[in-house]
Amino acid sequence: DFAEHLLRVVMMYLPAMVSNAVPLICRRYLFKNPHPIDFGINFRDGKRLFGDNKSIEGFLSGVVAGTLIGLAYGHYMHSYVWITYGLLSGLGAMSGDLLNSFVKRRLSMKPGQPFIPFDQISFVIGASILIKASGIDLAVNHELSFTDFLTGLLLAGMLHPLTNYVAYLVGIKETPL
Repeated sequence: DFAEHLLRVVMMYLPAMVSNAVPLICRRYLFKNPHPIDFGINFRDGKRLFGDNKSIEGFLSGVVAGTLIGLAYGHYMHSYVWITYGLLSGLGAMSGDLLNSFVKRRLSMKPGQPFIPFDQISFVIGASILIKASGIDLAVNHELSFTDFLTGLLLAGMLHPLTNYVAYLVGIKETPL
């Protein structure tokens, strides 16, 4: 049934969703002077690899957040393989976000400039690739199907603008998109 499917997809992507949101919150409240993850290095086109908005602290906080969701799942489900699931989901989400930023720099887009739909879904793509490549979804007995992936993309595409707008209203984001 659709409600069960949707709930399952939310459960499978929650570590990635939280991983994607936490760096913004941490930048606002914890890391006042974050260190750029690209160390200020330019690519061969003369443009920054990722830009100042992608930091070591943000990347690590996202991975830790995903891992903590996995820890909560593991505790609740009595299977600590979920910790690895959360770790890989968070790592994949942050890597997908970095790849999105890399592409934006190549296209001469400014940090924070909307890049629809990739800003909304890059973390889902990154998390899905790492989850499937590692086989961790099978290890937790929740195979991530192609239908789950498509549902995750649609869900992220719909929720991301709403969560960005809320983050803008409470002062976490500078732009509403």
